[in-house]
Amino acid sequence: MSTITISDEMKAKLGGIARHLNISKEEVIETALSIFEDAFKEEKQKDTKFKIATEIMEKASKELRSSNTRLAQRAKIIEEAKTDFFEVISHRWGIEI
Repeated sequence: MSTITISDEMKAKLGGIARHLNISKEEVIETALSIFEDAFKEEKQKDTKFKIATEIMEKASKELRSSNTRLAQRAKIIEEAKTDFFEVISHRWGIEI
């Protein structure tokens, strides 16, 4: 077992929560850490899923562009456009793509 130092304000908050819930300060800390861990793990999983999805989309885009040079040229124009992309491509873009 080890000891940690917390401010008097934190001690008072911890004591108040413990009294209100009728549990020990240790249980308050354990519960808070558990909640924090769960939230942290959930965020990490979301980040991992987003990263995987981004990698899949980038790979698919690369493969599609390498197999269709016309589409690749249009995508490059749209990505590099300084103006609204509707001004860069024709009004028939949905039909042409």
